[in-house]
Amino acid sequence: MAKRDKTEQIRQQIIAATDDLLYHKGFNLMSFSDIADAAEVPRGNLYYYFKTKDEVLAAVIEHRLQQMRLMLDEWEHTIPTPLARLQRYARIPLNEMENVTRFGCPMGSLNTELGKSQPELQAIAKQQFDLFREWLVRQFEALAPTENAEHLALHLLVRTQGLATLAQIYHDTALVMQEVEALDHWLEGLAD
Repeated sequence: MAKRDKTEQIRQQIIAATDDLLYHKGFNLMSFSDIADAAEVPRGNLYYYFKTKDEVLAAVIEHRLQQMRLMLDEWEHTIPTPLARLQRYARIPLNEMENVTRFGCPMGSLNTELGKSQPELQAIAKQQFDLFREWLVRQFEALAPTENAEHLALHLLVRTQGLATLAQIYHDTALVMQEVEALDHWLEGLAD
């Protein structure tokens, strides 16, 4: 394997390990040693790729954004209607139920943690919500052109984030199923 390929592979290994740690442990409780251990990279070598935890966080957010763009692009090409795409979005907590009931939403929990004392980092993490929000606005514009798409997009974000938060607090899978079903009905009503 070429040195450049090996370097990129290790960098991606660090990003993936950090992404997992962010979700399961949180940014402030995670140390460089934790990242090195999880990525199976000697701590001294970690500094070759990232000088600070903030740099690793920015790389993780960029990776997440790339993955989200790919997912949303795939939905655009494989799910035929705005209603079906919005319902697919609303089912994310259902599809990720085990993690959601244990850890909440990875985007929401990170933004909440960073928003308390690290607004400059929270601004980077918020980009994930911005991406979903913009995509949801486009879907609502196509679904119900007479409605306020921005308001509907925020409403759906609020409901899914609230659902993820309460599902994690109560460890309640029935709540997830019940609320996703209610979201389906709400969306269907907008399409009528």
